[in-house]
Amino acid sequence: MRTPASRVSIGMPVYNGARFLPEAIDSLLAQTHSNFELIISDNASTDATEAICRAYQAKDARIRYYRNAVNRGAAYNFRRVFELSEMKYFKWANADDVCEPEHLARCAAVLAADPSVVLAYPKTCFIDETGRRLDIHDPGWDLRSDAAHERVRYVFGAYHWVNAIYGLICTDALTKTRLIASYPGGDYRVLGELALLGKLVEIPDYVFLRRLHAAASSQNHALAWQIMHYTGRGDRLAMPLWQRTYDDFTMVRRSRLRPRAQLSLLRTLVNRLIHQRDEFGSELRLASNYWLTRLASRLRPQLSA
Repeated sequence: MRTPASRVSIGMPVYNGARFLPEAIDSLLAQTHSNFELIISDNASTDATEAICRAYQAKDARIRYYRNAVNRGAAYNFRRVFELSEMKYFKWANADDVCEPEHLARCAAVLAADPSVVLAYPKTCFIDETGRRLDIHDPGWDLRSDAAHERVRYVFGAYHWVNAIYGLICTDALTKTRLIASYPGGDYRVLGELALLGKLVEIPDYVFLRRLHAAASSQNHALAWQIMHYTGRGDRLAMPLWQRTYDDFTMVRRSRLRPRAQLSLLRTLVNRLIHQRDEFGSELRLASNYWLTRLASRLRPQLSA
């Protein structure tokens, strides 16, 4: 388990995560698969995050801490930690989640045993801010079909938890994706592109604890909050359904799938659009209001001159 080939990069993007950060870092440092580097990218936190990270960095040479001058949004920070990584396998880690000691070892064993697998992740146990376990079911992303288009079809139809993104990923495969997009739900794009490249395997062990609390992104559904969270700016227009659909369409057209498989997936996207036509229409109306408001603000000084 400690050969250079099995080394792991763990990327932890964080913004004002001081409350749960020590527990999250401690759970990673306690991994039985200890051959890893922990890359922390701080998105200009204003709480005690920097002090906590620098204290851990001083105690453990496996930790590399970086700090952005300004908050550039969660999506940028997720991409940044991967760009800074160097190892064969990569894992994203939230600053409020907990990984049981066998998390990395179980995932690394799956990837090492089967080259057709590009992502391995454990079942998820949800916890609250006190660590109490919650009764929440996660359908998961156990995609072992040999047919790439069937794996991708599952991703296209999914709107549930994306806990698989916090599993262990083959770096070579992740490099071939466009990584996490800067809109709400941009992590689905990564799972779709990974599913195109290989299998996603769910390990039947609850060694990942996903924390749900008031400040977690999964618990804040207001579009304005989501835009600020993902982009670091509050003046951006977000049309997540349309953006995700465009990304999915682009992925299919650029793929090396046979024409029949591509056509089948494109039909799936059209059916999704029809099924959710009210939600897609709502985003178009919001976009129209956004651009009309911006146009009016530009014309107002000219008209009053």
